Amino acid sequence: MIAVIADDFTGAAEIGGVGLKYGLDVVIETKFENNVSVDLWIIAADTRSLNASEASEEINTIIKQLKAKNPTHIFKKLDSVLRGNIATEIEAQLEAMGKKRAILIAGNPSFGRTIENGKYMVDAVPLDKTSFSKDPDFPVQSCDVLSIVKTNDLPVYSLPVNAEIPERGIIIGDVKNQTEMEYWKELIDEDTMAAGGAGFFDILLRNKHDEVQTDCRGCLELGDKTLFIFGSKFPKSRNLPMGLKEEETVKLNMPDEIYQNKDFDTEFIKLWAAQVVNELEGGKKVIITVEQDYSSEANLSARIKKNIAVLVKLVSDKTELTDLLIEGGATTSEILRSLDIVKLFPSKLLYPGIIQLKPSKYPGLTITTKPGSYPWPDDVILKKPNHEKLQELE
Repeated sequence: MIAVIADDFTGAAEIGGVGLKYGLDVVIETKFENNVSVDLWIIAADTRSLNASEASEEINTIIKQLKAKNPTHIFKKLDSVLRGNIATEIEAQLEAMGKKRAILIAGNPSFGRTIENGKYMVDAVPLDKTSFSKDPDFPVQSCDVLSIVKTNDLPVYSLPVNAEIPERGIIIGDVKNQTEMEYWKELIDEDTMAAGGAGFFDILLRNKHDEVQTDCRGCLELGDKTLFIFGSKFPKSRNLPMGLKEEETVKLNMPDEIYQNKDFDTEFIKLWAAQVVNELEGGKKVIITVEQDYSSEANLSARIKKNIAVLVKLVSDKTELTDLLIEGGATTSEILRSLDIVKLFPSKLLYPGIIQLKPSKYPGLTITTKPGSYPWPDDVILKKPNHEKLQELE
């Protein structure tokens, strides 16, 4: 069994999609339950939402639990653009696993995310000049990986391929292309922990597993009561994604009374939920958005995510959702907590990073997640099987 500790939920789901790609049995848990037997066990720890001390403690606890399952490897899934408690989580996991160093491979050249001479670029633009500089929780202020990843104890190195590898510390590898990602996998040994994004994990699995051909990759079928949560502030196309039609959908933005006032009257969120339920039961697919500009309120992002989670719980209590599509790992984690969902089974890889999951608690519900910075794909909704289209997607 391979184990993965992911720092947010969409990262966990992305890893689950990689597992599906190689035909593995996969489970994702939001807390350790120790009651399944699978090929790939992923813990969505949501440590990116914690402070450094809390994240370190959570990592220690999870490692102790996972060791009882005797996994062959424990991979550390981190944000591909290095947001979060990167160094703290790696240090905690190294100590708990008794290893000396970590090979950290962020980026993903197939998505235009590369590191060259220690500089992180997105489509040839420095990371701090992209929309990631405006992230509400972890704004990126430099493209220099050594400026982003800092530790108190372990040394951190930014190294190109073929450089001499130190025995101890965190090694951030340059990745200009897929060939360089392949190079770094050869350095994982008994004393070395693998960490990074889903692209690196894919390379590690590819070394031992064959890719499984799917009959419906890119195909999405939505049920009668579909709720989209578009809570991310990353720029979006003005067009509706995923083949949705204007006449089939209604967009319900968070009311200003909720967004602008942390002490709002709870009747406002109940009214918002009633509106959502009314539209769903009237046959519409509902898109929840948060399109207001960010204010100076401290911890606004966390409050908004909690309010959205409350909304989803109110809606779920009133009508039986068939599909819930969510962007953003922290938002997903809040919603799963509100619905008391702990265990999910990835069922379909739609696109890299965009995964469908079946929660054990709600057998009639399908949850689809994606990272906030990834685009929703266009034209993937198929009402009925279309064999010509499926062949094109393959």
